[in-house]
Amino acid sequence: MATVNVKLFGVYRVDTHISDIEISADKLSDLLKELNNIATGEHKSSLSFTDASVFINGEHCNKKRHRLNDGDEVWILSPSSGG
Repeated sequence: MATVNVKLFGVYRVDTHISDIEISADKLSDLLKELNNIATGEHKSSLSFTDASVFINGEHCNKKRHRLNDGDEVWILSPSSGG
């Protein structure tokens, strides 16, 4: 299992009250499940790969089954909206 540093941005950061956290996971999908488990109570959030923009080590990731490596930095950005 890889230990990675995760940074949340936008609505995800506001909703979960998590800006930066270290998580152990094998794949990106496992990481998202773990984040959803950590954000509980009134801060419960539903982080979804299809709604988020995900970057791993500065590169856009388009596979939720992406295998993670020790020391990876994962950025999860909420969808943008507005006008």
